[in-house]
Amino acid sequence: MKKILLYINLILIFFPAFSLSYLFTGIYFQSRILGLPFLCLYIFLKNRKIQKDLLFFLIPLLISIITPILGLLNNRNFSLIDIGYILTFLYLIVFAQAMGSNLNLFINFINLFTLTNILYALIQTIFMNIGLDSVAMIHSNLPITIKSGYVLPSSILPYTYRFSGLFNESSPFMFYLSCFYIFILEINEKERAKITLIFQGLTLLTILISGSKYSYAFLIVYVVIKAISSIKNKNIRVFLYTNILIIVIYIFINYYSIIVTFLSESLPAFDERKSNLENSLLSLSQLSLIGNGFLPSSTGESGGLDAITIVFGGYGFLLGLTILISFFGFILVSKVKNKAIFIAVYILGLSSNGSFLISQYTLFFTMIYVINRKKVLQKKYI
Repeated sequence: MKKILLYINLILIFFPAFSLSYLFTGIYFQSRILGLPFLCLYIFLKNRKIQKDLLFFLIPLLISIITPILGLLNNRNFSLIDIGYILTFLYLIVFAQAMGSNLNLFINFINLFTLTNILYALIQTIFMNIGLDSVAMIHSNLPITIKSGYVLPSSILPYTYRFSGLFNESSPFMFYLSCFYIFILEINEKERAKITLIFQGLTLLTILISGSKYSYAFLIVYVVIKAISSIKNKNIRVFLYTNILIIVIYIFINYYSIIVTFLSESLPAFDERKSNLENSLLSLSQLSLIGNGFLPSSTGESGGLDAITIVFGGYGFLLGLTILISFFGFILVSKVKNKAIFIAVYILGLSSNGSFLISQYTLFFTMIYVINRKKVLQKKYI
C-alpha cells in the first residue's frame, strides 16, 4: 500500500509538460501536484518526522502562505499561481522526505526518467526530420504551446533540433540533464560504475548537441570548476577563483556592447531575455514590500523567465531574496562533494528558468537531499 502511494507520484512526475488538470478542468498545473495527497498519506502512514535539513524549505513555504494573506491588505494581485507555489513548496518537503527513506527507488527512477527523456529526444529529432513537427510536441498540452503551434527550432548541427524531451522546451530539459549529470557523479558506486559511465556519456552527448544556451553555459562552468577543484592547494584555488571573477567583470564592463552584439547574432531569443532582465532590474525599485503578484511566465505575461522577474516580482525584493537564499543555504550546508557545481547549476537555473513551479527544482533539491541521506547512512554503518 505504502509503495503504491510512491509509485503513483513517480508516474505523475513522468508528465512534466502534460497537465491532467488542464485536460479535465481547463486549469493548467503540473500533474505531479495531484500526487501531493498520496505523499502526505505516505508520510503519515510511515510516521516519519520531517528531517532537520529540510527545514530550509519551510521558509519558502511560510513566505508563500503569508504573502498572499498580507496582499489582501494591500494592492498586491492574487492569482492561482500563489496557490501553486504553496502546493509546490509543500510537495518539495514531503517528496524529498519520502525519497530520503527510499534511496534506491529514487535513484532507479531518476535513471529511468533520464533515459526515457533522452530516447524521446531522439524520437523528436526523427519526427522533425520526416516532417511530423506537431507530433514532436504531443507530450505537452501547455496552452501557449498549443495556441502558438510551437515547433522545435533547429540546432547547431545539420538534421538536429533543440529537442525538449518530455519537458516544454529545450532549456528546462537541459536544466534537468545538468542536474542529473552532477547527481550521478555524486551517487557513483563501484557496482554501478559501468551504468554510470553509460548514463554520463548519453547525458553529455545530449547536452552537447542540444543547441541550448543553458547547456553551453553549464559545460563551460563545469570544466572551469573541475579544473580548479583538482588543485590541492586551497590558497591557489581561492586565488584562481578570485582572478577569474575579476577578469570576467573587467571584460563585461569594457566589452559589454561587443559581447551583446555577438550573443544577439549567435543565440536566438538573446535580445528578448536581455531586455526582460534589464526591465526587471529597473522595476525593482517600483516593487511593493510584498511584491506585485504573479503573472503567468508560460504565456509571456510575466515579462521574463528569470528569477528576478518571477520571484522578486511575485514576493518583493526582500521576501524573494529570502527564498533564493534559503535554497542556496540548503546547498551550502549539504554534504555534496561538488558543491560549487551544484551552486552554479542553481544560479544558471535561476537566470533562465526562474519559476520554482517547474519540476526540475523539486528533482534538483531532492537529489541533493538523497545524496545527504546516502552519505549519512554510509557514515553510520562504517
